[in-house]
Amino acid sequence: MHKKSYFLHISSDHLHVTLHSAASEGELVQLGSGEALARLLLAKGVVHGLDAATIAIAAGYIERAESFDAPLVLAAGTPPIGAIQDLQLQFALRSLTFEEVDEHGQVRQSQIVVTPLVRSGDVLVQNGPPVPCQSGKDVFGRKLSAPVALKQVFIAGDHVLFDREREQLIAAVNGYPTVHSKKKGAEEHLTVSIEKLIKVTPDRMQAVLLLKPLPLGQSLPEQELLDRMLDEEGVCYGRLPHAFGQCLAKVSEENRPQRAVVALGILPIKGRDAWLRFEMEIGPLPGKILGNGEIDFRERNMFIGVNKDQLIAVKIPPTAGTPGRDIFGDPVTPEPGNDIVINISDDAAIDAATGEIRATRAGVLSKVSEGSVKVCSRQIIAQDVDFETGNINSNDALEIKGSIMPKFKVNAMGDILVCGTIEKAQVKSGGNVVVLGGLIGDLSEIQAKGDVDITIAEHGRISADGSVILRKSAFSSRLYACGDIHCDSSSRVIHTQLIASGSITTGRVGSDSAEPSLLAAAVSPRQMQLFFDLVKIVTAKKKEIEALKMRHGRNAWSDEHEELTLDLEEVQAKLADLNLICPPVPKSADNGLSHALQSVIAVSGKVFEGTEIRIGNRRMVLEKTMSNVQFKLQDHLAAVGGRTTSGIIATPLTK
Repeated sequence: MHKKSYFLHISSDHLHVTLHSAASEGELVQLGSGEALARLLLAKGVVHGLDAATIAIAAGYIERAESFDAPLVLAAGTPPIGAIQDLQLQFALRSLTFEEVDEHGQVRQSQIVVTPLVRSGDVLVQNGPPVPCQSGKDVFGRKLSAPVALKQVFIAGDHVLFDREREQLIAAVNGYPTVHSKKKGAEEHLTVSIEKLIKVTPDRMQAVLLLKPLPLGQSLPEQELLDRMLDEEGVCYGRLPHAFGQCLAKVSEENRPQRAVVALGILPIKGRDAWLRFEMEIGPLPGKILGNGEIDFRERNMFIGVNKDQLIAVKIPPTAGTPGRDIFGDPVTPEPGNDIVINISDDAAIDAATGEIRATRAGVLSKVSEGSVKVCSRQIIAQDVDFETGNINSNDALEIKGSIMPKFKVNAMGDILVCGTIEKAQVKSGGNVVVLGGLIGDLSEIQAKGDVDITIAEHGRISADGSVILRKSAFSSRLYACGDIHCDSSSRVIHTQLIASGSITTGRVGSDSAEPSLLAAAVSPRQMQLFFDLVKIVTAKKKEIEALKMRHGRNAWSDEHEELTLDLEEVQAKLADLNLICPPVPKSADNGLSHALQSVIAVSGKVFEGTEIRIGNRRMVLEKTMSNVQFKLQDHLAAVGGRTTSGIIATPLTK
């Protein structure tokens, strides 16, 4: 005869015996017939409360060697009853045991208390005839003494009303009663609440049905009744009729609680942000992320010529968005698109009525940012900037055919193109800066209102209100960008700080012999500089305090020591509260966390051990060398000490 494995479970209170299909290996018994089941029950000592009908059903499964979905209750003991006076529950409580799979894939037994489904207005607690105490009997036939009678005090919990005149607790909603018991001296306080059958999410966009198995002898509600209950909730839009049927079927088959979304609203569609549509070819913008995820590193078009009155661009206004509708049929107002402030300077003008931007005279075009257009003349310096030319201050765009020699300064309102190198010199631009050579020397610096596009940076500093494009290498330099920093995948970054308010893409970072680099994404360069300054102050204050202790003794105290300690604590408090993602103004609702979650650091090639990685306010130092990796904040957020936090994770870089 073929035998199949089953599991006989006796509840901890010895009031229920259930038979399950195969559970964990150590608890299995081999059964091949109804007689074998009867012998097993007898061997276990189960003699009271046997359910002959259910045992017969179980025997049929066993003899056919079949599994069953829901546990079968083969025996139920008689629970003891304490004496009850005055107010009494008007519904029955029943324990239900079922199998479920935990997070480790192990099958375990779960037990819940099931109660009947009540309607709004049903009486849950009222006066009734006195109930004398009664002893019980467990499934082994042993007597269970009645509990000591306590005075019961009923309390109206969630979704329950108290009728003082009739001394009744009444259901205020449709759902399942729950009872929470707490002993207080000689009294038992029973809080009666209702777990709602249909819950509406706070945003009014979903109705969630909670359906539970019912006590023995009660049947699940018909779908028509559930529809009426949905009507009572006022849910009239986005109903999902099939969800009712599926949920009812699962509860019936699995004999366990089920949840299902039974109505869905339509989310509003956010309006499109305002943008500039250029009516002329402005050429590629290096560092732009293409549709396939690659970075465009083509050479930037410089000094794009425009004629007087030529149409340059049109401001496309933001749209209002598309309204949604919640499950109560009410419209949901969409978030309108964000407007942009168009900065027009020099020889360009915008028509407020049409949004058209035109050149007021012939010149060259500079697109400094998404909302900034500049037209100015073009000035050509056909040689090096040196003692012959002197420092240059220009209201035009500059094309420097040579290099900028040490200690000279170049300041221009428009774009600057340097065909050579910038050697220990300073360059400041109201537009974009492109350097075909490199930035070399400890005193070399570039400041730009737009982007900076450079081949090599050695011992230099770059600050851009836009993005920074690095084509070959950076050594012992600082590259700061209020936008993104994009380095060619073949580039090398050694002992360098890359700090961007947006994301960072780079090639190889570090080496075996150089000091580590810093890669910081979703970090305001301004805030990062403030962080560095505060750290220096903290270090200096600690040194002063230590020197004072060396002079006056470890345990000595003075006004000077107290003043230094207070100063140190004040600076440390500022450091602890500093938000690196964005300055205090403007301030986002989540302090920039959503932006940080979208920002990444992608490294094509090796990133060496010791490299410091920052994303927003989170930091990590690499403990080992990695290759082709992407760093980002993990999506899962956890509240720690009342503050929302998240960590940096590393994942393989995919092309």
